[in-house]
Amino acid sequence: MLRHCLVLSLTVLLWGAGAAYAAPLARVVAVINGEMITSRELDKAATPELTAKKLDSSNPGDAAEIEAIKRRTLEGMIHQKILMQEAEKRNIRVSDEMVDEEMERFIADSQLSREEFQRQLAQQGLTPDAVRERLRSNIITQQLISRMVVNKVVVTDEEIAAYYREHMLDLPGGQVHIALLIYPADQDAEAWARRIASGAISFADAARQVSVGPNAQEGGDMGVMNLDDLAPGLRTEVETLKKGQISGPFDMQLNKAQVWLKDSITSDEALRANDAPDEATAARIEEILRAPRLEARFQEYTEQLRNRALVDIRY
Repeated sequence: MLRHCLVLSLTVLLWGAGAAYAAPLARVVAVINGEMITSRELDKAATPELTAKKLDSSNPGDAAEIEAIKRRTLEGMIHQKILMQEAEKRNIRVSDEMVDEEMERFIADSQLSREEFQRQLAQQGLTPDAVRERLRSNIITQQLISRMVVNKVVVTDEEIAAYYREHMLDLPGGQVHIALLIYPADQDAEAWARRIASGAISFADAARQVSVGPNAQEGGDMGVMNLDDLAPGLRTEVETLKKGQISGPFDMQLNKAQVWLKDSITSDEALRANDAPDEATAARIEEILRAPRLEARFQEYTEQLRNRALVDIRY
C-alpha cells in the first residue's frame, strides 16, 4: 500500500556566520487511523479539477469554488485511504506488471493515440505516473470490494430468466449501432444531458459542439460495432438501453460520456423464440441486475468502514 507520509526537507547553508534555513512544513489536514494527509497532498490531488475549470487561487472570485473542490477532494482522499488501509489489513497487493497491463488497457479504451492521450492528461494537470498510481489504488480497491462485497450479492437463475423474457426483444445482440458523446472536463455533462433529454438540442448537435470523442463532427456516430468489442464500461451502458434510447452521463476514463443506442442487430434470431437465454446472454443479464445491488452493498460496506475509522479532519 502506498502510505502518505510527512517529509521534512531541511536545507542548511553554511555561509558566513552559518545561517540555516528550513523549508516550510506541509500542514496536516486530516488524520485517518493514524495516517496523515497533508495540505501539499490535498493541493496535488485537487489540481486536475482546478486546472480543468481554470480556477486561480489568486483570484478572490474563485475562492469559494476552490474551497468546495478541496473539501470534496479531501473527502474522496479520506474514503480512499480507509479502503486502502482495509486492503492492507487483508494483505491485498498489486504487482507492477498488473498496473502496467491496466495502463495499456486504459489507453486502448480511450480510443486515442498515445500522444493524444498524454496531451489530454497534461491538459487536466495529470502525469502518466499519477494515473498509474490511481489505477493501482483502483485495482486494490476492486479486489477488496470483490472479496467483501461481490460475494454478498446474489442474482438467481429465476431473476435472469424473468429479465430475459421481459427484455429479450430489446436486449442488444451481436452488433450495435451507437453514437458516443464524450464531454471535456470543463463542461457540465449533467446540464448538457438535461438539454438533450428535453429536446432543446439533439444528441448529434451536442456532440458536434462539445464532444472530444471520436467522429464528433458526424454527431459521434460510431457506426455498427460488435458488442464484444466495446470497452467494458461502455458495453454495460449500452446493455441497459433499448433501441433509440440515450444513456445518462457515465464515467469513461477521465471524462463523462453519453451513448445513444441507434440500433441493435441480434446475431442469433433463435434467442427471440426461447424462454431461456444462452450462457453468454445470461452472463450479460446477470451483470445488469447485479450492478445496482452491488452499489447498494458497496455503500453499506463503506459506511461501516467509515464509522469504525478514527477520522480527524483539520482542514
